[in-house]
Amino acid sequence: MSSSGSSVAVPNLGISMGPDNPAVPFIGGLLIEVFVACILYGITTLQSFMYFQKYPNDAASLKILVGTVWALESVHTAFCMQFLYAYLVEGFADYTYFLKINWGIGVTVITSAGIALCVQGYYVWRVWCVSSKSLVWTAIIGVFALARVAFGIGSTILSYVYPEWITFRDTTSSLVTISGGLGSAALVDLLVAVTLSYYLRKGRNSWHKESNSKINAILLYAVNTGAITGTASLLCVILFATQKQSLVFLGLVEIQAKLYANSFLGSLNARSHIRNKNNPTAQYPSIEFSSSGNGFRAVAPQVPVPKVEVFQQTIVHDDRGLQGDSEYDMRHLKGGELV
Repeated sequence: MSSSGSSVAVPNLGISMGPDNPAVPFIGGLLIEVFVACILYGITTLQSFMYFQKYPNDAASLKILVGTVWALESVHTAFCMQFLYAYLVEGFADYTYFLKINWGIGVTVITSAGIALCVQGYYVWRVWCVSSKSLVWTAIIGVFALARVAFGIGSTILSYVYPEWITFRDTTSSLVTISGGLGSAALVDLLVAVTLSYYLRKGRNSWHKESNSKINAILLYAVNTGAITGTASLLCVILFATQKQSLVFLGLVEIQAKLYANSFLGSLNARSHIRNKNNPTAQYPSIEFSSSGNGFRAVAPQVPVPKVEVFQQTIVHDDRGLQGDSEYDMRHLKGGELV
């Protein structure tokens, strides 16, 4: 055995420990982005809990959809942590390990596509209701939503066909699947926001004044959420094409899945807030998306029937003046005995 004064030689595994450490630009941004994604997953879990607490009377299909989105988010987050652990712990100080595509990344890509399908499918259904069952708009948006899933499946397959990042990012097919999938997602977000804005603005003037203010809130929410997720999609494509020595694009893809889930759950949980936006105690028509009938309509408020209670009170006066009665015996009144 070596003496206490001897030193142990640490083999150089190809990574520098100085300021030029290649792990910093390659995976540093990804680490921070996965942390952000985990925080957003916590918000998703909170919103899911709030939804089931606030809306127990929603349709069973909508509850199943919310549960499915949360389950996919849980799987997605678990595999984000898995591949990050593989890169930073199992591949510690081994730069060549960073060049490999971990198998968990493919799982996160396909689950992201599943989350997008659930959320955008819900938005397509809303377009169907708002547009009075317009087949043209619904079909166009639905095709691009399915294209997003198809490109996601293609990217997942390519991540297993090309096991290294260098070959994966240099192939035209991977650029097509990544840009096609994210571009389709951005286009769906844009079309949904434009369609909802058009039809809601078209019908709001015929409603109650207070309903119009609620429509404005819905319009603002639809445009903002579409802009956020659409911008994230475009940034992912740009970073994938330009930042060849970094996985920062991958972290943004993981964050985008969380944005979809939170925008979906936020739109569901915001219903009671929008309904009571101007006066919590006033009874105004609410906005209802109906799969039957013509699009959407203002529904008359359901005013509860007041509870009426009837009480009966019987009072008996005894003026017979019986002897031995109390001090109220009428014979003792001023004027002597009664005749």
